[in-house]
Amino acid sequence: MTESRRTVLLLGARGAAAVTFGVVTLVWPQVTVLALVFGAYALADGAMLLTTAWRNRRERWPAAACAGAGVLSVAAAAVTALWPGLTALALVVMAGAWAIITGCLELWAATRMRHELRHAWLWRISAAVSVVAGVLLWLRPDAGAVAIAVVLGLYALVAGGIWLAAAWREYRSHAGHDSRSWWRPASGTRTAH
Repeated sequence: MTESRRTVLLLGARGAAAVTFGVVTLVWPQVTVLALVFGAYALADGAMLLTTAWRNRRERWPAAACAGAGVLSVAAAAVTALWPGLTALALVVMAGAWAIITGCLELWAATRMRHELRHAWLWRISAAVSVVAGVLLWLRPDAGAVAIAVVLGLYALVAGGIWLAAAWREYRSHAGHDSRSWWRPASGTRTAH
């Protein structure tokens, strides 16, 4: 599988996970469901950030930022898995910290890698949206489960849309380079495994 294909799949998977989290969060805003769904999303996002860090390990500091955000996401997922009955206040504090810290780390990594990545500007927008969502959660920690769900759900829908747009841009940038689709080899050709 080529690097471009891996990038499209990673961006698309991250976008799809965020959109799914956003929809589920807006449909079922109860605190326990929200905590479990947030944990699942944080785990998926953390795995994708760790994969990004590994793939870009030659870029030392951006890879470290992605790895840090990935580890934080996995830790947030572990907390919600171990304590699914989190109170709304604990969930706001944890989700707000997660959104702000991972957003700042991703913003820094995207800025450092802006010359290497076609979609770095989309990554910076997604990171800024994450920071804004975290700040909104922290401004009113007493707002209740529905308000938390609305902020997290809208953040996830916007961020997911941005990641899906980045996947589409990456796909389109390679789709026109050959008369055949870059995704599948022409019939009768051999591919190395």
